[in-house]
Amino acid sequence: MNPVEALARVFGSHRMLAVAVLSSSFTGFGTGALGNDICDACIDVRVEYPHVVRGPSRHEPDAPVSLIELPDGHFRAFAANGTTVAIDGATPFDLGGRSKAVMAPGPPGGPAECGNWLTTVLRSAGGLYGLIHNEAHCDYRHGETYKSMSLARSSDEGLTWDMLGPVITGAEGPAPGRESGEGDCTAADGHDGFWYAYCQRLSDWKNFAARAKNNDPLPGKWMKWSGSGWDSPALGGSAAPLDGSIGMSAAYWTNANGMLVMAAASALRLSISADKVHFATLAEPIILYDDNDWKRPAPTDLYAYPSMIGEHGFNDVGPRFFLAYTYIPPGADFTQRYLVMHEARIELSSVPRHPQVRVALSRWKNQDGLTWATTGPPILAGASFSYDLSLGYVMTAVPPLPSVKLDECFSPRWGGFLAEVGGCAAQGSERRRVAGYVFRSEQPDTMPIYSCLSQRYVRFTSGRSDCDGAGTRDRLLGFALR
Repeated sequence: MNPVEALARVFGSHRMLAVAVLSSSFTGFGTGALGNDICDACIDVRVEYPHVVRGPSRHEPDAPVSLIELPDGHFRAFAANGTTVAIDGATPFDLGGRSKAVMAPGPPGGPAECGNWLTTVLRSAGGLYGLIHNEAHCDYRHGETYKSMSLARSSDEGLTWDMLGPVITGAEGPAPGRESGEGDCTAADGHDGFWYAYCQRLSDWKNFAARAKNNDPLPGKWMKWSGSGWDSPALGGSAAPLDGSIGMSAAYWTNANGMLVMAAASALRLSISADKVHFATLAEPIILYDDNDWKRPAPTDLYAYPSMIGEHGFNDVGPRFFLAYTYIPPGADFTQRYLVMHEARIELSSVPRHPQVRVALSRWKNQDGLTWATTGPPILAGASFSYDLSLGYVMTAVPPLPSVKLDECFSPRWGGFLAEVGGCAAQGSERRRVAGYVFRSEQPDTMPIYSCLSQRYVRFTSGRSDCDGAGTRDRLLGFALR
């Protein structure tokens, strides 16, 4: 079967769509990056609706969250903002309880004098090991801090930690008036005898990789990728930059034997590698948003510090995993941090897929009967919204067939509803964020979504032509994926 015929089977009778996908995708299997024999164009990701797990808080999380499953089946999360805390819960979504500090900043004059951020927890025969982001020489008001990474070990499931010392440092020292050093790393087990860390170098803002044997990860044993081998000392040695801005949030995909790394930049983007150093980035974002504005408050929301978590904790992920990140709503500052988590699925097909990514579009409601159609967390000061129903899935990139880009609108009177891009003001509402893309006309495996008006002329979004019996249909917005 040739590739077009294979795609035509996937998309039914839409042979033209199969041709468009083939021509707009990568031109072959495993051609996304040198040394990468995984078909990045064949990856399919589904992201379910968000759970607001924790917040608002000014304290944490300020780094990717790590999660482990305890011997009794409960879960323990580690969140950090200078001080690292542990939070226990019955499920990964049940982490709203009281936190306990398990790792404080180091002594004055040391590499962790400004904080110890636990970014990754890995299990070995010796117990738990923690990869820790450190900062020193910090004058945050003037943008100055010096970053490095260290290692710690725990024999009581992360309640206490023994500091083992620095494992990754840069060639440069502290620099006045700017961020310097190397840090913000997370690590994953490569299932080849090594742990791999993915980091950021502040001198040029490039990503690089370092690794150590999983049975001997102590300080002095880590080596950086030099571009031709793992032969540059991680303590003070130089490293070759990895292709592109792949990010630092790592996980190992067991079904494809590949390393995943996620970046939070103009959108949440996922990259994959078979050899741990040559990455290909999926063309479609995992989560689409408007901007990556760290100058808060800002009119846009902020997604930061993503992490991919396995069903049983840690970051070996299978077909089903958890996607977590720090979220700040539009108009809010860093005192309003939330920990948000989604269930998600990732699969590898034998042929290129389009769309590759679909994100749940959900309707929420509050006790006053207002509804809110959104792909994001339904967070509004002074109001509480609960999950109502599914409106299908939106795409995060323009598909080959005619499509509609939707905005999410919100007003205190009407709640949250969808409109074509640029249409919120015409509907008497403020634009809150981008929702995503839907097909303009019906396609296989799609469902319609409608703009509706209630008897009180309150606008809302429905997946039914009768507007759920709660109003009259105003217009057809498009067709979302099922």
